[in-house]
Amino acid sequence: MAEQENLTTSAFGRFLKMGALAGRVGFSLVGEKALGLFLGEDSRELRMAKSWAKNAEKIAETLGRLKGGAMKIGQMLSIQEALLPKELTLVLKTLQRDAPTVSARIMYETLDGDIPDWRERITEIDDKPLAAASIGQVHRARLTDGREVAIKIQYPKIDKAIFSDLKNLRRLFELILESMLAANLDHLFAEIEARLTEEVDYTRELKRIEEFRKFYADRPEILIPKPVPEMSSQRVLTTELTMGFSIEEARRHGQAEKNIWGRLLFRSLVEQLLVFRQIQSDPNPANYAFRDGGQLILYDFGSIKELPDWLHKGYVDTVAACRAGRFDELTTVLAALKVTLKNGEPVPYKHVQLFRDVLSPVFVERPYRFLPDRDPIKKIVAYNRENFNELKEITFPGDVLFIDRAIIGLVGNLTALAAEANWSDELFAVVD
Repeated sequence: MAEQENLTTSAFGRFLKMGALAGRVGFSLVGEKALGLFLGEDSRELRMAKSWAKNAEKIAETLGRLKGGAMKIGQMLSIQEALLPKELTLVLKTLQRDAPTVSARIMYETLDGDIPDWRERITEIDDKPLAAASIGQVHRARLTDGREVAIKIQYPKIDKAIFSDLKNLRRLFELILESMLAANLDHLFAEIEARLTEEVDYTRELKRIEEFRKFYADRPEILIPKPVPEMSSQRVLTTELTMGFSIEEARRHGQAEKNIWGRLLFRSLVEQLLVFRQIQSDPNPANYAFRDGGQLILYDFGSIKELPDWLHKGYVDTVAACRAGRFDELTTVLAALKVTLKNGEPVPYKHVQLFRDVLSPVFVERPYRFLPDRDPIKKIVAYNRENFNELKEITFPGDVLFIDRAIIGLVGNLTALAAEANWSDELFAVVD
């Protein structure tokens, strides 16, 4: 007991110091939550806590140099709680704070540089941003033709800050992941770098918007704001203003409407994954809005994961095996998805069986309702923590990182809506 108390005191002090260091870039740690991590844990978790206490200051110092890049990375990875131990998710969640807004005067300098005649194209613009994020912020405006638009503007030099920090970012990953995963981090880091490169290129995002609008052209229930190319550039993206209820506002609506919105969220992800083969990989609730009459609005196409043939086939085969009840084939399917043990052997079936057992109610119960007390992701998290030493020997390709992120985020959003449906029908309606 004395050892545990000494460790707790030491770890608590170091985490407080970590929070103070990280405060330079706008995030903090809540002392009581940090303290609670180390109370009543078994010896394995105490040893893990010692390791985190040892590296906390180094991690905080690295975060302090990453600025907007750190926040973006934290947002990318914090949703991977099902794959990571809670000590890591605590650090990552410190990066989820909203970005502070930048004055309109500074943001308009970017407009001056990229679209010199922008003042001639609009009749008014709100100095107060409609929304702010880690890479840029959105200002509401009206064009001379009367259209209301949303102008997303990158923070000055944020692209240079992110890319100059990639070396520090790699060091951060080594500090917090090298003792937790058997996999080489090169492929994971390459995937994150690729997504970051896309996110700071608004010309690429404009192209993605057009592709998604074409895919959903015959689906009036899926709305994607129309871009305004003449008011867009690499650092500026303008779309027609398309507003709806936030997910928090949607939660206060009737169950029937929430069920419709939930089905739309579910189907949109399945369609992107299995049909379109391009997936909107940022499931932040702010990237969705809802309208009466059963409409879903999709925002933010900066982070899009394309599925190569082998990856697409792996997910199709996974669905087919589950549909036919051939769960014993899943270890082979996982191997085709490059998910194996470090020594190349298949993942033991007992770990695969967990996902079958956890997910079966979702697709067997008719209907199934997503609720916090039966969240399948939480059950997977608990299993991962109980079997950490075995599971850390599993390697996986970087390609699945953002797909898993999207799937986990979908479950979170469906739980927020308490959506209810016959989910197997929704899934197979897309597959068929």
